[in-house]
Amino acid sequence: MSVTCYIKAMGIPFLWFFLPFFFQSCLRQSKAQYPVRLEKMIDLFFIENQNDSLLRLEDRDQEYLSESIRHVSDIFKAGALSESGRADSAEIILQGICPEELQGRDLYYYNGVMALTQFRLNQLQESFQTASAFVGSKVYDIRCHALIERVMARIMYYYENYEHAISLLHQSEEHYREAGLEKSAAVNQKFLASFYAELGSFDEATKKIKEAETTLKKYDDKEELYYLYIVGIKTYLNLQRTDSAQYYAKLAMETADFTRDQQKQASIYNYMGTIESLQENYPVAIRSFEKVIRIDDSFFGSERQKSIALIGLASVYNKLNRHEEAKKYAMQAIETIKNHGWENLQHDAYSELSTAFLSTDQVKAQIFLDSAQVSRNKYHQLSAKGIVDFTEKQIELDKAAREINQLQRVKRKNRIIFHTALGFLIIVNITFILISKMRKRIKNKKPHYSLESKESFLFNDFKAWLEDGKRYLQPNLDLSRVAVEIGTNRSYLSKAINSQGMRFTGIINKYRIQEVIGIFENSNDPRHNNNIDELILEVGFRTKSVFFDSFRKETGMTPRQYREKIRYTIKIADNENAKNG
Repeated sequence: MSVTCYIKAMGIPFLWFFLPFFFQSCLRQSKAQYPVRLEKMIDLFFIENQNDSLLRLEDRDQEYLSESIRHVSDIFKAGALSESGRADSAEIILQGICPEELQGRDLYYYNGVMALTQFRLNQLQESFQTASAFVGSKVYDIRCHALIERVMARIMYYYENYEHAISLLHQSEEHYREAGLEKSAAVNQKFLASFYAELGSFDEATKKIKEAETTLKKYDDKEELYYLYIVGIKTYLNLQRTDSAQYYAKLAMETADFTRDQQKQASIYNYMGTIESLQENYPVAIRSFEKVIRIDDSFFGSERQKSIALIGLASVYNKLNRHEEAKKYAMQAIETIKNHGWENLQHDAYSELSTAFLSTDQVKAQIFLDSAQVSRNKYHQLSAKGIVDFTEKQIELDKAAREINQLQRVKRKNRIIFHTALGFLIIVNITFILISKMRKRIKNKKPHYSLESKESFLFNDFKAWLEDGKRYLQPNLDLSRVAVEIGTNRSYLSKAINSQGMRFTGIINKYRIQEVIGIFENSNDPRHNNNIDELILEVGFRTKSVFFDSFRKETGMTPRQYREKIRYTIKIADNENAKNG
């Protein structure tokens, strides 16, 4: 009997013996019931913007509750605080709870609220790692799962992995609908609108705005409507449609209570300043930005909003050719931003400072332009793929640690089963290791050519085939077809590409992005003035999200930013030539 057959013969009866005990243990843990008041707190938490109602629920009989129930109550109080802009207070509450003492549904909720709180505190890598504990775990509450998918999507969006962010948001929306939370699904549509606007898919963005607006008006949720209208402002600013952006700004101001919320005041005044600047109403724009600077510093995010206002003022004064004032505000912005890690804002501040010096000191202008590019590169140096790779390596270790901690607290029978299962897995691993070593010995005895040489030759043939007639521009390339074309099979070609540290789609997309860059840089190319949608099809991409993601990874910026960089470089060169001439 072969070893594989032996493992199947012995392993399947063992698993049938083991699984009933395991599921019985899981069921005992998952069926834990909470008091009615606590279940109401949990329901309120998962209804958008009901945090004040949750916090008003008093546990009058808390001294009579078990410690585990008090912990769960504290977890959701922390969640409500985190969603109410008091994430620092939420963190203090969560630090008072020992996760090693939690199990089942209690631990599930703890991890969910902890991931949310870390996200609100801008601890994005820690939040993503905590949220990853949900990957492959038991779903105790579909609402919590949907919330964590939303958090992970927003982190992916921050690191500009838009394709994964959109996919996670769609999953989250489906789970919210499955839980009957129509308003939460509309909140996801709001985020999707923002993501699509960033990608340049404005039709999709406006469609999602309308869908979300219908639902949020139905529930009369003014808080979420305000943020939806902010997404509308950003969408139409990207489209350079300032009248529509102004319309959404008016709606936002009518929806929100600005008398008590300084953060919203600062945000809307910054957007109004940007709109007025684009409409060349410079005095009005200056007054809007100055209103932000005059607001008291006590609100959350005040330094970020004031940095945006300072950059806005520098931009307006540059447009008015009042470069000394532009320099002053750009320098103030850089000083405010420093030590905060806001590399994207630092890029904008240095860009305005470079523009301010362009007419008087081109050396300094170039230095500040280089500083802007350094900030841009820092902003893009972390990628969502890096976070995902890091997290995937930790998921199994974290999951195993949690299982061990839980199993240590169950009955002796389950501990015996666990150690038996562990021993069984060790035996299987040892068996596979021995088989692997035996196969290597047999293989080494046979004469063969260098595997590295074969893979290198095949990879070079693959590249030559792609470059011949620019076949990489063909939209329907796939691994199987290319393998047939160059006279090999799919498996060998895949291994040859992987041996070079690449993936099939990665190298195809790299060639295509280089083609786009060449079009951007060559004004004589007949495709030079085509819009992005046309170029995407020209070079073989089938989806916008893959194109934008690939372009960002290759260049560290969006296509629009890359074109602006080319135009700016040409402008400096023309000024230099005019000066020398």
